[in-house]
Amino acid sequence: IASIFLLPDCNMACRFCASELDFSIISHGQADSLLHLLRDHGIKNVVLGGGEPFLWPHGLLDLCARAQSLGFLVQVCTNATQLPEGFAEAEAIDRFVLPLEAMDPAIHDALRLHPEGHHRQVLMAVDQLMTAGRPFTLSTVVTRSNLDQLGALAEFLHSLRRQGARLHAWHLYRFLPVGRAGRPNAEQLDLPLEAFLAAARSIQALGLDFPVYRRSDMLKATRVAYFWANGEGLQ
Repeated sequence: IASIFLLPDCNMACRFCASELDFSIISHGQADSLLHLLRDHGIKNVVLGGGEPFLWPHGLLDLCARAQSLGFLVQVCTNATQLPEGFAEAEAIDRFVLPLEAMDPAIHDALRLHPEGHHRQVLMAVDQLMTAGRPFTLSTVVTRSNLDQLGALAEFLHSLRRQGARLHAWHLYRFLPVGRAGRPNAEQLDLPLEAFLAAARSIQALGLDFPVYRRSDMLKATRVAYFWANGEGLQ
């Protein structure tokens, strides 16, 4: 899987954000060249993110269509606040990846800061994807403040499946004290590795009818390659 950071810019200020600001916006030409390089290396799956990918100024849906034409399964990892009208019917995107940190809106919105409230916007996007019969993945960054929310989230996601949602998977990411917000908020959000693993195993033991993946440190991932741009080109 190739995860492509199209740009550093985001319209939110999530308290655990592990992204940095010291990379550049990928140009349209760089993105096209990278897709060809990835195809030639046998990559079949790309995740377009950022920052917020729908803020990319060079036409995200056009890039998605280009990636599909090269044979990729195309995922877009978005915070769901900049979704264009009719996004759920966008055939150029094979799967959306959306965040959900808690069933309690107050807990979620305290972690994902947005002036209009974020929890409601994510659930609206999920509802539209379900109505359109489109597949999606949900992700949760597990921190000290939402650790006790995992059970309620599991129950909610199970209920979505019973309603016919094409929920592809649920990813549980351990909070890492890195990035633009992770470092300054580490004291409030960090939790021991064993606490994360125990919580993730308890969710996996529920036998839910969709995959639950525990991601204790994506910086050490062996099946995901990360790509971004700086002043010297692609990295």
